[in-house]
Amino acid sequence: MSKLSSLIGKSKTFKIGDIDLEFKPLRFEHMDLLAQLEDPEKRVEAMKKIIKMTLKDAVPDTTDEEIDQLGISHLLEITQAIQEVDGLKNEA
Repeated sequence: MSKLSSLIGKSKTFKIGDIDLEFKPLRFEHMDLLAQLEDPEKRVEAMKKIIKMTLKDAVPDTTDEEIDQLGISHLLEITQAIQEVDGLKNEA
């Protein structure tokens, strides 16, 4: 591996409700989604994609239906955790 490997984002474990979830930071390939967070008309859809992608990465056997049924309080916790692991400040 090259010296760039030291710049790879580190995952972090968060307690959401009563379960521990390990969230991995977004990567270079996700720059398009991060850019969409800056556009008020695209922000909600971009954040939904980021949340779904992050949850599926943390819990590979989860379904879209399970994610769609999550309560708002947990979605706020998840959003804050994503912002923290990605070093974002109130971007979402």
